[in-house]
Amino acid sequence: MITLLDTREFDHPLPLEKVVEAFRVLQGSEVIHMIHRREPVPLFEILIRNGGFYRCVQDDAGVWHIFITRDATIVLEDYHV
Repeated sequence: MITLLDTREFDHPLPLEKVVEAFRVLQGSEVIHMIHRREPVPLFEILIRNGGFYRCVQDDAGVWHIFITRDATIVLEDYHV
């Protein structure tokens, strides 16, 4: 299951707060697809420190897509924008 979290319209720190809360309740093979207008670098350390995995991709329009999971068996490279 993929949960879409579009944070492009939110100002700091709301995008980080929203995705951290979504990650907190993430279970099993679930994946969060976060869409953001910036590369959320501070988020990456939080995810790694808390057992998460991520893939970050910038599309042709300059929009960032971050795929997040707790499941190490999920191949995040299979997720495309």
